[in-house]
Amino acid sequence: MDGITGIKFLAILFHLFHVAKAQLSSCPTSPTAYTATFEKNLKTLVASLTANASSLPGFFYNTTVGKEPDQVYGLVQCHIDVSADECRSCAAIAGSLILLLCANFKAGVVWEENCLLRYSSDNFFGVADFPREALQNSNAISNPSQFRPIVLSLFSKLTGLATTNKSSLSYATGAVPYADNVTVYGMVQCTRDLSPAACRFCLNNSVNSISSCCLHKQGARILSGSCVLRYEIYPFFGKFSKPTESPSPAANYGPRSPALPLDNHSGACYRPLFNTV
Repeated sequence: MDGITGIKFLAILFHLFHVAKAQLSSCPTSPTAYTATFEKNLKTLVASLTANASSLPGFFYNTTVGKEPDQVYGLVQCHIDVSADECRSCAAIAGSLILLLCANFKAGVVWEENCLLRYSSDNFFGVADFPREALQNSNAISNPSQFRPIVLSLFSKLTGLATTNKSSLSYATGAVPYADNVTVYGMVQCTRDLSPAACRFCLNNSVNSISSCCLHKQGARILSGSCVLRYEIYPFFGKFSKPTESPSPAANYGPRSPALPLDNHSGACYRPLFNTV
């Protein structure tokens, strides 16, 4: 490695470490030694996932590489309201990060703003994962006793849409009025390897988690390896799959609470739930 190439490599590595510290990932609690064959299969898998993330309708792709005992399973999924370019970019970043953040682990998942990428030495396809991570806005809601049932009702309707409408691609968004000048926006999404029943199971567990931790806040999200859900008091997605109620006019939105970006800016509070795969 010559001097210039070495400097470029170190600069890229520094950038990835800087970005990685700000992302959300879940790896097993302790490293597991794996063979050179497994490492090669994993890198091949991640390359395939990132290359094919936006190639199919719904921006979902899963595959396997290798044979037992070095076989590795993986999937990538983007939110369906992003562009193909945004999906490709998100998957590329997630693929680089998962190799960095979950090095020496036989399983891992990384959540980016618009996508998730997951791998494991075990076949997890079709199996609902449990909630792993929670993000909640640092700003409190003014009337949580009134707010709580509105959010739970919204998630109930969105879960129904995502799990019963074949054209939904396991994704649903909607909005309901909360108070004068304030609308609650919600989104749910399952990875498309899940059956409707497994998707419903994953989302119901996530709703239970968000109910326990976060409904006194202006926004929150729950992340698992097979589903995500989120609510805010401002629009954060590109389109409605089917509005559950007519949202307030844009001019009447209340003050925007800080977003919940996965880089944890704007004072958003990160609260881990589970850290195992």
